[in-house]
Parts: sequence; C-alpha cells; structure tokens
Amino acid sequence: AIYDAATLSNAAGWAKLDRDLARADLVFGARLFSEDLVRPLVERLAHFERPTLIITSNPALIRCTRIGGFSLRRESENEPGPLRRWVQKLRPQGGAGEARRQLAILRNLSKVLKVIPGTSRDLYTYITSHQYWLNASPENLYRLLCVLISRYGPSPRPKLPQLDPLTYPDTAIYHPDAPNLFTSLNDYYRWRGKRVPSAGKVGILTLRTVVLSGNTPHIDALARAIESRGLEARVAYAAGLDLRPLLDKELADVDLLVNATGFALVGGPAESQPQQAAEALTRFDRPYLSLVPLAFQRIDDWRADDNGLVPVQQALSVAIPELEGAAEPLIFGGPAADGQRFAPAQAEIEQIADRIARRVALRRMPNAQKRLAVVIYNFPPALGTVGTAAYLDVFASLFRLLQALAADGYQVEVPESVDALRQLLLADGPAHGADAHIADWLSADEYRRLFPAYTDIEPYWGPAPGDLLRDNRGIRILGRQFGNVFVGVQPSFGYERDPMRLLLAKDAAPNHAFAAFYTWLTHKFRADAVIHLGTHGAMEFMPGKQVGLSARCWPLRLIGPLPNFYVYSVNNPSEAAIAKRRGAATLVSYLVPPVQQAGLYKGLRTLRDAIDQFERHPDPALVSDVRERAAQLGIPMAASGDDYADVAGLAHELLRIEQRMIPLGLHVLGQPPAPAELADFLLLYASLQPDGGLPALIARGMGIDYADLCTRLHSDLAAQSQLRLIEERGRAAMLAYAEAPDAEAGARAASTALADLVPATALRPLWPKLAELRTGLLTNHELRNLLHGLRGGFIPPSPSNDAVRNPAVLPTGRNLFALDPYRVPTSASMQRGEALATELIERLRREQGQFPSSIAIVLWGTDNLKSDCEGVAQVLALIGARPVIDELGNVSDVALRPLAELGRPRIDVVVTVSGIFRDLLSHQMRLIDRAAYLAATADEPPEWNFVRAHALAQVAETGVSLAEAAIRVFANAPGSYGANVNFLVESGTWENDDQLSDAFLSRKSFVRTADGQWREARSLLEGALRHVQATFQNIDSFEVGLTDIDNYYENLGGMAKSVARLRGEPPPVLVADAISSPGASRVASIETMLRLETRAKLLNPKWHEAMLAHGFAGVREIEARVGHTYGWSATANAVEDWVYDEIAATYALDDAMRERMAALNPTATAGVVRRLLEAAGRGFWAADEATLNRLQEIYQDLEDRLEGITEERSVG
Repeated sequence: AIYDAATLSNAAGWAKLDRDLARADLVFGARLFSEDLVRPLVERLAHFERPTLIITSNPALIRCTRIGGFSLRRESENEPGPLRRWVQKLRPQGGAGEARRQLAILRNLSKVLKVIPGTSRDLYTYITSHQYWLNASPENLYRLLCVLISRYGPSPRPKLPQLDPLTYPDTAIYHPDAPNLFTSLNDYYRWRGKRVPSAGKVGILTLRTVVLSGNTPHIDALARAIESRGLEARVAYAAGLDLRPLLDKELADVDLLVNATGFALVGGPAESQPQQAAEALTRFDRPYLSLVPLAFQRIDDWRADDNGLVPVQQALSVAIPELEGAAEPLIFGGPAADGQRFAPAQAEIEQIADRIARRVALRRMPNAQKRLAVVIYNFPPALGTVGTAAYLDVFASLFRLLQALAADGYQVEVPESVDALRQLLLADGPAHGADAHIADWLSADEYRRLFPAYTDIEPYWGPAPGDLLRDNRGIRILGRQFGNVFVGVQPSFGYERDPMRLLLAKDAAPNHAFAAFYTWLTHKFRADAVIHLGTHGAMEFMPGKQVGLSARCWPLRLIGPLPNFYVYSVNNPSEAAIAKRRGAATLVSYLVPPVQQAGLYKGLRTLRDAIDQFERHPDPALVSDVRERAAQLGIPMAASGDDYADVAGLAHELLRIEQRMIPLGLHVLGQPPAPAELADFLLLYASLQPDGGLPALIARGMGIDYADLCTRLHSDLAAQSQLRLIEERGRAAMLAYAEAPDAEAGARAASTALADLVPATALRPLWPKLAELRTGLLTNHELRNLLHGLRGGFIPPSPSNDAVRNPAVLPTGRNLFALDPYRVPTSASMQRGEALATELIERLRREQGQFPSSIAIVLWGTDNLKSDCEGVAQVLALIGARPVIDELGNVSDVALRPLAELGRPRIDVVVTVSGIFRDLLSHQMRLIDRAAYLAATADEPPEWNFVRAHALAQVAETGVSLAEAAIRVFANAPGSYGANVNFLVESGTWENDDQLSDAFLSRKSFVRTADGQWREARSLLEGALRHVQATFQNIDSFEVGLTDIDNYYENLGGMAKSVARLRGEPPPVLVADAISSPGASRVASIETMLRLETRAKLLNPKWHEAMLAHGFAGVREIEARVGHTYGWSATANAVEDWVYDEIAATYALDDAMRERMAALNPTATAGVVRRLLEAAGRGFWAADEATLNRLQEIYQDLEDRLEGITEERSVG
C-alpha cells in the first residue's frame, strides 16, 4: 500500500493506514516533514516491530529506522557507533556544491560497507537507500524494493535481483518532447534546432526525483502552455535541494525564472538558506516566481476547499520561498484523484502562462513603448479622499514617480507641479457627480464581452453593468492619462450605497464597476504592468481562497495577466503578505514618516511651567493653581492629601505626553529623511537597546542609576527633570551624528558632544548599529527598485517591521516578506508575552478584586508578525500553556504548564482574529485552540481552570460537546475580511447599538473544525463572550495608534460592544502600548490611551502642522483621525467631552485654521465639522447650544462653497 500526505489528510486515511500497518511486513518512508504526519507516524512506528526504513525526513521519524541488526532507535550523533562519523560528514555545510558533496560521500561510503558483513551490511543498505531515492527513477525504485524484500522481507524470502542504484547527471535539461535528458546547453539546442521560440526564454526549476520518476504531467503542461505563447520553456533539475548551480549554467540566459519545486531555492523543506538564495537571485537579476505543486491535497480537494492550501504547504511553498524574494505563489498541479500521479491544474496553468508572457515582454520591451497603469485609492469614497494611503503623500509621490519614469525613457507627460497633477486628476469629476476626472467609459456591451465572468457578479450586484459609477454612456473609469501612463482611481467596495447590507454581506463578489476598472486597464488601455501606489487597495481582499488561489478566485480574475508592482508600507507585514499571495504582487517597500517626541504645547506647556514653579517652591497655594489648570485641560489629578505626590503624579502624566513618539507628516516616495528627522530615528533606536542604551550611558556619567531613575518617575519630580536632561544630551549628540557627512565623522561628533559624561570606549559598541541604521535610512531604493522591477529585474527581499525595531528592513524599496510561521512564537516572544500577561492579570485583579475568569483578545497579523507572535504568546501564557519545539526547531504543539508551576488559575481567553491573521498564521490558531482544548479536558478543579469551568457550563446549558464548547478562536469566513463595524459607523446610518454588535458577531463567528474546514458558530461565540470580564488588544506600534486607522475600533470596539450587549454591562477595554515610556506600565485603559493619543497627536501643533505641510492629503489625514476618534464613541463610549471640545476649537471654530484647511481640501474640512455634529447628535458630546449653532453655520457655509466649486467647474 502506498500513502502520501493527501491520503492521510482525513480520519479515513489514517484508519486505512492502521489496518495496513497491522499486516505489513516492511515499512519504507521518505520526505516526511509535516507535523500533521510526523507525530502520528512516530506514535504508530514506536511499537512497530517489523523492519522499518525512514530516510530524508524529520529526525524523529528517521530514528524509527530498524533493519536487520542496524537500528537508529539506539543510535545518535552523540553516541559511539559506526554511523556517528559519517552522519557528521553529511551535515549540511552550505555552498552551491553541497548536494554533489553529500552524494559523493554516500557513494564512497557504500563502496566500503558493501563488502563488510553483519550489521555494517545493514548500514550499507540504509546508506544506499538514499542513493536509490535521490536517483528515483522507476528502475531504481524497483531495485530498492528488491533489495529490501530480499533482505528484510518475511521468510521464505524470494530471490530477487539485487542491483546497485543507477546514477544520473547531477544537473540536466528536460523537455517533454525530447527522448533523453540533456547535460549541456549545446546538446539541448542541437536537438531543438530551429524550433526554439523567439519571444523570450523561461527557466523552470524542478526536482530530479520528479523528472526521473516520470511524474511530470504538471511540468509538461506548464512548459507547453508557455511555449504556446511563443516563449522557450527550459526545464532543468539539480541534484539535491540546492538549485543554484543551474543559474550559472543551464539557465544563465533566461528572461524569467520559475521555481516549480514547491520548495526554497536553497535547502528544501528542512534546511532552507534564504540569505544565500537571495544573494544568488540578486546576482542573477531576473523575475523569480515560485509556483506551487500541491503535496498535501488532491487537486479536486483543493478546488473545493475555501481555505486553499493547508497550513504546512503554506509554510513550505509560500512563506519560505518569500524569504528568498519569490513572488506569485500560484497553483499549477497536484495529485490526481487516484493519488498515483500528478496532474496539471490546467485553468491555472493557462493563467500562469499569460502572466509569465507579460513579465517576459515587460523585460524585453523598450521603456518608451511600455504602457503603465498606476492605481490610487479613494476610501471612504469622496472628493476629499482621493489619493489615500497609509502615511504616504500619494500625490507628491505620484509626481516623483512620473518624473522618474520620464527620466527612465517612458513616454509620460509630467504636470508642472504636484498641485497641477492633483487638479488634473480631480477636475471635472464633481460636475458629473464623480469624485475624480472621468477618463473613459466602458459600455455595457464591451464590459460583458471583455469580462465574461460578469455573470458570477450578477447574483450579488444585479444585472450588468450595475448601478455604481454608471451613467448613460456606460461604466465610468476615473483617472487621467499622462502619455503612456494612466493614473486610475480604484472603485470602492460599493457598500456606501447600502450600508445596512454589511450586516448580511458574505463578500461573494466585487461589484461591476470594480471588475470593469481592471477590465479596462487590461483590454482598453492595454497596460503592460500595473502599479498599486500605497497601502492599501481593495483588489487583493476580494473573495476567494485564503492562500493558494484558483483561477476562479476574484483577485486573480481581476488582475488577469498584468504584472503587479505594489508600493507598500515597510511596517505592515500582514497586509503586505495578502497583496503578495492574493494579489500576485511584487512589493516595493516605502519608509514611514519620521518620528519625534510629541513635546508640550499651549495649556500643557503652561501647566508644566506651574509644576516647575511648585518644584522650585513647594508652596501649597501653588497646588491649587496646578489643580485648576489640570481640570481645565481635562487631565485627572489625584487628591490623596499629599500635595507633592499628587503633583508628581500629574507631572508624570505630562511627561508621558511629552515623550510620546509620534510620526510627523507623510512620507514622499524616494525621499530620505532630513538630518533632524534622522536624529530622531537614531535617538529612538539608541534608547531602545536592552541595556538602556544611550540614556543609560549618559545617566551613568551623571552618577545616576538609569533603571532606578525610571522606577521613580511616577512619584519624583527631580527624577523627571533628570530624565529630561538625559534626553536633551542624547538628542544633541544624535543631531551632531546625523549632521556629519558620514557615519565615521558622526561617531566622532557625537563622542565629542558627550565627552564630559561618557567615555569613548563605552560608546564604541553603539556606533556600528547606528551606522547601519543611518546608511539604511539614507539609502533610499524605492523609486530605483520600482523602475528596476519594471525593467524585468529582481527586487531583493526584505523583512517587514518598524525600522527602529528591526533595522534590517532598511533600505526600503525591497520585496517584503513575513516570517516562517512554524518558528513562532520564539522563546524571547514567549518571555515578553508572559510578562505582559502577568501585568494584565494583576491589573484586573487589583481593579476587580479577584482573578479575571475570562478575557476577550483581538489578535492581528501585523503586530504578531512584527513581534514573533508576542500576542499569541500572551494568549498561551494566560491559559497556562507553552510551545513544544520539535527536532527541526519548529513549534509543533503546545503543552499545559502544571498548575503548581503556574501558581494561579488558568484564564479563559476568547480570541477573535483578523482575516489576515487567519490567512497567515493558521498554525498559531491551531496552537491556541489546542491549548484551550487541553485546558478544557484537563482533570483540574474548575476554580483553578476557568477554561474548563466555562466549557463544562456551556455543555450543560446547550448540550454541545466538550470539544465544541472549548473552541476559543473565532474569525471571518474564508475569503472574507473585517468586522464591517467601521463601514457602518462611517456611513452614519446605523440606528442602534445592536446593529454594530450584529455586524461584529455575524462576521467574526466562524470556527475551524477538526478536519480543517470552516463553519458558522455564532452561538459558540456568544456563549464564550458572556463570561468575558475584560477586552484587550496590543497596539501595533507608536506609528499606528488607536485613532490612526479605523480597524482598532472596528475590532476591539466591536468586540466591546458585543460583550456589553451579551452581559448587560460594558467591559473594561484595555490595550498594551507598543513601546511604553520609561517608568510607565504597558497596559492601559482605552480612555487613558485615547487621552494620550489625542494630546500627543490630534491637538498637537507639531503634528497637525506637519500634516498640513502636505496640503490636500494632510487635511484628509486630520479628518480621518477625527472620524476614528468618533468611532471609539460609537463602539466603546470611550471619548470624553473635552476631546470634542478641543477638536472643535482647534479645527472648526478657529477661523484661520478652518479657512486654511478649506483652501487645501474643502471636502475633508466639511467632513471634520460633519463628524462633530454627528457626535453631538448621537449624544457622544454634550456641546452647548451656541457651539452647535456655530458649527451648523460653518458646515452649511462649507457645503455651499463645495456646491459652488462644482458649479464653477461645470460652467467652466
């Protein structure tokens, strides 16, 4: 009987294996690495007494080998024995010739052992079996079986031929029509003669075992599809799992490289070497695509599976190749229904071949002939929001991009300025009821002819061409053409026409206008490539499989054959991965804006001066003045009776505001930070070192223990003053460093600035780190690499994170990757997670007088990918579980910590994950579910195990099984994203709180069953949430806070609203700060954090002046923050009156500020006033009548002006 991973993907397969094992005489296994297979097989083979031979697999399985007198069950590298020295020689040593070296060792060893009798002969069989397998032609597999049966089969043993393995070339070229393999390019071209296609050359990497076994239908179909498009398809293999030798010889002249192995370029499934691979691919400098042959699913099963790829193949065939710089992880084949041979996924192969042909054409075409589409976004759709992207000045970046394209030989008409560009894109739109210029129309007949899949949209959006962006001429295409470059505005989701449909939306299809837009780009404009500008659009979030999309999934239907280059924020790994895996995008990272301490301003500065006066002269009369000023500003001040302690506590709150790191302004593509901005980056990085970094060194020079100083900040005014002085000296040193001409001169300048406090030798370890950061920040490859990619070059890979957390993300302009999901959480992230879990428990215990029995936690992909899954570690720590690490260093399972070791009850945790977390970290979802199940089924007292107590209660109440009652991870349905609470809030048409909670509960109520499928389980989610005593989420970073994006109130606010509805009272809403200031706790209430963010950013002149410097886009950013603040009122009632008072005073009631904003972006300015009025109308803000009347007047005036603008444009 023969078994593969797909056969063992369900209970029926394992049951059949058990029956076959019971009567088996011999077991042979190879290439077994998946944890889904390894542990179950180890358990079965541990007590299997008949001959067993396992090779090239997880070490735990290899140790099950026992043939004749040779057994690895008692042999290891660390014990004496005949295998030790040879195993040590076989350990990978790296290098492009590694596979040949290991095969040579195997051949030499087998020659020696072949003539030695006894156990050594069994060792010979073990060693030689690798040669048979690595040269796995049908004849060699037959010979291997003959050897095994003759030597280890049951008696009487048949006399079968025992022949040595045949050997084959280490590298060779294969073609499905050729009679033989080719060991040289000359032989290959002699065979092809004049039949070589001339449009380009495509190299296809495959495994030698695939070619030798003859199991190549999927490879053959891919090669033929490529050649049918006029391209040469050159298939080549290399021995072992290092394919680099092919790049220097057999494939040295190709235009594009396709890795069709399903593994990394270097090292395969167990020993990948991404840095070595990336270096080789950078030198090779061709587009690098990594296609996926299914290994754990049959093709029909994959097509029927909404998830797409199973988690282990996501890691092996998608995540790990991305570390090397691979793009477009598309499925092209897999096991046929009978499981015996591979079969092509023909529809997907045709799509892949189209995309490859476009990529090759792009490489060969002169720039002057290329037609490019640049896509910008408009969300939420309005005239004032055209050109939105996370922390990117889109119009300024677009202008620089057009200039760079013109300089690189493209036929592009560059407007005279950024303002002129924006006006050209927005002109005439309002006069026709559109948010931007109408570039063209796609008639209904053209749309139906060019996009036959419109019939799959009609059940959800009505008959084509639909109602959105449509007039009597057809579907409008918004944007403008600048020579051979078209700048288009991506249509919206369409929900704004009917926000209530969000309660029931199943995300079944894009709307007709959305499909028409991409159809027009492909067929009418005839784009050669598309650039999506900024984070992020909607195309990649359209319905379909999570990872491993089929040709029928909407993102691939929309993007079609177009090469997709996506300019993406460097600090957003999760959504970047979605763009790569679902949008077939090659990413080009961009830097986020510089960060600075918020500082103090206006009343905050005056309050600080009053506190300073009290510190100099601690007169009780001054305390009243301080208290009155604090009350006017809405800053709570304790009244303990100890004046000094009360003032010190207030001063510490001011210190937190002052030290809060905030991003200033927006990034402009291709523009490195100025020296002052560079200094802020450097200071922050130097301050975040584990040992306290530069501040600790300066403090030591001042005779101060820095760690002790930080513990005294909340109660000691002198300590706060000392900290300010330390930071002033550090900032001056970093400015000197940044202003110097190079890193070496900077180190000298900074050392001189600190010479009176810090010895040069103490600073020396810091300079290499700062030099790396400085070089990375100033070496901006954003435009350069984008142009290089458009020329058909390779864009090197890069991790994705905050630059100060991980300087390896610099320089920007590279192809972002996430991480290997089987390596997290790490031991370091577990330590951090456990510390934060303890802090969270202790806070709730203090406030509630007992251990919290249940906490609801929101997990996102972004912060977990940045932190090596610190959020997952927190959940495991709360439950009282730890990761289990397997023999390859992978996190394979979880285990419960004993209660005696834990020292507290197990906390029940209800987890809702984002759709992106579901897609990228499904293994971590399984770990959490496994931990909850282990806890629910543990034989422990319920008062010490709240998971078990609540699960048993739900079993008693509803009759569900204990396994169902223990489910604790809830998500969107496959292919669906978001809770949609934000859309309802933004629309302003929701009528009551239940509509908000209904959206959350209906969207987030899907669970994954034991067989890996998803089902709706709202009753389980509601049952779990009824026990919740607090809600919690980690803040992603200081760059992206609670009011910077709407997703925080959408998810954490939506969860809080749902818990309040189910329990009848609102729960505490808590967050963990990404980077806490010295002496401050990371865990804070949502109210505290909103106060801090409002003062540090929204009301801070330093912040809003930096935004207004970007004109139109800056005003839009201000409006967005006001809207997100309002979202926290709608979902958690967490915004105090003074916040709206100050927003109104700063942006609406200040005539000069309002007029300034209206001149830059009148629509967004009106949006700020409209949101304030809505906050008052819904009872979130108790504004006085005079203020409301004035705001009404202002709003009407702005609306009148907007209508006037429209009329003027219409007349003009």
